[in-house]
Amino acid sequence: MTEHGLSDLVVVYRAKGLVDGEIIRGFLEAQGIPASVSQEAAGKIYGLTIGDLGVAEVLVRAQDEQRALELLREMEAGEFENEILVSEQTDQKAFGPQSIPEEDELRERKKVLILCTGNSARSQMAEAVVNNDCWDRWVAFSAGTNPAAAVNPWTLRVLEEADIFHQGEPKSVDVFRGQDFDLIITICDDARETCPVWLGEANRIHIGFEDPAAVEGSGVEKLEAFRKTLRLIRAAIPAVLKHYE
Repeated sequence: MTEHGLSDLVVVYRAKGLVDGEIIRGFLEAQGIPASVSQEAAGKIYGLTIGDLGVAEVLVRAQDEQRALELLREMEAGEFENEILVSEQTDQKAFGPQSIPEEDELRERKKVLILCTGNSARSQMAEAVVNNDCWDRWVAFSAGTNPAAAVNPWTLRVLEEADIFHQGEPKSVDVFRGQDFDLIITICDDARETCPVWLGEANRIHIGFEDPAAVEGSGVEKLEAFRKTLRLIRAAIPAVLKHYE
């Protein structure tokens, strides 16, 4: 949303950092309400690296305030558990995320490496989301600092539910030694702490997500945990990548 004068906008949500703010903005826009995140928020820079620092204000037009507040209350009450917060691309018929790109096309896109520990759930989801939702600007790869034997089956299920095509397997970060990336994203605390020194610090950020594989309970509860993680990843990571384009 293009910001007008301050008198035209009202704050409907105060988030912990830019990433959280972008998630809420994405949710509101998915429901048809234009929104923006305050560019003066203290969390603008810190939100990209340490999501709990700073405050980012989500703003909407004054005429949308009541509806936005109603939607946010419904969201907190769990009314949108199956909602995807980022809209689908509409121009992907002849050339899209599931097409086979030419070498020249790949060279024009930026490369992002997404790291977690096992490379079986969160980083696989993030890789799939970027290659689906940001296919025309980014190429994503994922790896683990201690890769698992196989991709978690719940990961594959929720990606299929979201109509996101993905073929991946857990792999060690060492596979990418010597390769250059425009951005490296760690999405779990362990990967953040053990990220190899040779990857460098300049283009590395951290966006933490809770591990859905750690959720105990019934199959329904586990499935919902994976769905929630996918929704958060799909709302947050493409929004952050825009700042690096």
